[in-house]
Amino acid sequence: MGLDKAWSPRFSLTESGTDITSRMAPYLSSLTYTDNAGDTADQLKITLASDRLPTPQAGAVLRLGLGFGDQLVDKGQFVVDEVTVAGPPRQITIIASASPMDDRKQTGTLQSQKTRSWDNVSVGQLVNEMAGDNGLEARVSDELASIQIEHLDQVAESDMAVLTRLAKRFGAVAKPAGGYLMFIKEGEGKSASGRELKSITLTPDLGTSYQFRSASRTKIKSVTAEYTDKATGKPETVTVGQGEPTFKIVFPFPTREEAIAAAESRMNKAQSDSGTMSLILPATPESMALVAESKINLIGFGAAEDGGWRAKALRWTLAGGGMVLSIEGDRK
Repeated sequence: MGLDKAWSPRFSLTESGTDITSRMAPYLSSLTYTDNAGDTADQLKITLASDRLPTPQAGAVLRLGLGFGDQLVDKGQFVVDEVTVAGPPRQITIIASASPMDDRKQTGTLQSQKTRSWDNVSVGQLVNEMAGDNGLEARVSDELASIQIEHLDQVAESDMAVLTRLAKRFGAVAKPAGGYLMFIKEGEGKSASGRELKSITLTPDLGTSYQFRSASRTKIKSVTAEYTDKATGKPETVTVGQGEPTFKIVFPFPTREEAIAAAESRMNKAQSDSGTMSLILPATPESMALVAESKINLIGFGAAEDGGWRAKALRWTLAGGGMVLSIEGDRK
């Protein structure tokens, strides 16, 4: 019985620091936690069946622990976006997001529109300034922090919109989570602190159902981008990758650093477009440490399917006494 208890999936939930697990657990129909890569907010969805259970109000702050037995992994803090009550029989659905969607749900102003501009600023300086403005702590990859931006305008635009725009240009992930404002390299398999993210090896005999899709489009071998040399005033070209076909970014960049970062971003996107995969399998204690951007190594699925993949979305669903993990991934 001790072994069964150690392997039993469990969750913990607090509301504004108060433990409400025992209040929620008897009425739980399902709990789904989704960890997304990119600028899509992580999400928590809880469904409860009860005639009289009081529920958290929109704007309440929840913290989730998820795992097996006594080994629960902190999955972070969430703000309740909406609560729906339907019936009969009475069913409660709570949806919460790790990324606040309006000023009532956060201390800062990530979603408020502002107008301002910067000259000769690094990405690191910019993210640190915006993090400070919003009561968050910046986490920026070293490779991105040093990129110099000659000029940047923010015109009737939110801080989050500006960061998302820059993230697309430089192949980064811009995302507020757990009190941090993250701006990290997409697909590098490292956290903002430079640590390797957790990886896992999966085989079909783990009870895995799977689907793979491969793209038939022409594979881009290299990307070129132009910038203006400040010393000569003449256009110069940088190239990422080798061979044909070549993709050319049509608009010029003010600096060489920005041109290289944009070319690398476009090259990485071309590589990730080569295929996608979906896996559904029983969750295990080992899988609880995975996060979006983790490396997934597949063995035994097929010659074309085996090898390294990047997790773009991880979804844990706790229901009926069991827990299932769904993984959406691409090649990186």
